[in-house]
Amino acid sequence: MNRQPYIMNLIRLLPLLALLLVVGCKAEKKVTTYDDLYREKPVSILIAPVQDNARRANVKTSQDEVVNEELGAAACYMRQTLSAPLAAQGYYTAAPLAADVVIEKTGWDYRQLMNGDISSLYKTYGFDAVLLVAIHKWQEPEVNEIVVYAEYTLRSTKSGTELMHTWVRGNKLQPVDVKGDPVELSTDEEFMTLNAMDSRLAHRCILLQQMSDFALRNIPTSVSRWHFQHDRYIPSNPVFYSFTINPDGSIERSSYSEDAFGNECFTD
Repeated sequence: MNRQPYIMNLIRLLPLLALLLVVGCKAEKKVTTYDDLYREKPVSILIAPVQDNARRANVKTSQDEVVNEELGAAACYMRQTLSAPLAAQGYYTAAPLAADVVIEKTGWDYRQLMNGDISSLYKTYGFDAVLLVAIHKWQEPEVNEIVVYAEYTLRSTKSGTELMHTWVRGNKLQPVDVKGDPVELSTDEEFMTLNAMDSRLAHRCILLQQMSDFALRNIPTSVSRWHFQHDRYIPSNPVFYSFTINPDGSIERSSYSEDAFGNECFTD
């Protein structure tokens, strides 16, 4: 039996089979979320002022004033550092002062940016999406632990669609000495010296910065970079999760339920 025609036909089909295989791989989607982000492929992001919902202490002592100022300073620091992880992913962002001017001209608050028609941010200023971050609660710090509850939303200015929405319980654990008193890691001391911060404020800022860096560096890279498609194979941010900085400085993310987040964050 002459097998040559059969073999030749098979050889001719190989390029087609390879093409179908590639198309099939391209069709795979990133796990659980970001489908709309892949569809819209934003490039420029406006970072809104951080919505600071954390409760302030009733001022009865000078220490209460210090804590209130500390929480405000931590929120300001968070805003200043949100652009770095987005830029690392290939997105264009406006400087905070420029973003403030844009937001001021619209007259919109956090609620409007979350739920209203924000299409003029695209039509007038060219922003494809707006990043909204809220600090909802700080737990009273334990001797060696500080805890914050935050929400990150990336919303399209073209369609109003939420391209990302995730809730994070962040906590930072300090190592302790034999007496149980917290001690500083060398990296924490370097951060305090570089930013002229005391220990309490520094630990809040370190937690916020690293938590945001983790949450935002996990979103797909911008369409302006060729490996945007490769992110389809990386698991996305879950809707609710816990972000922990361990006593040795290592970082881990673990699952966290909506009920647990809600009960801890929005009830006293």
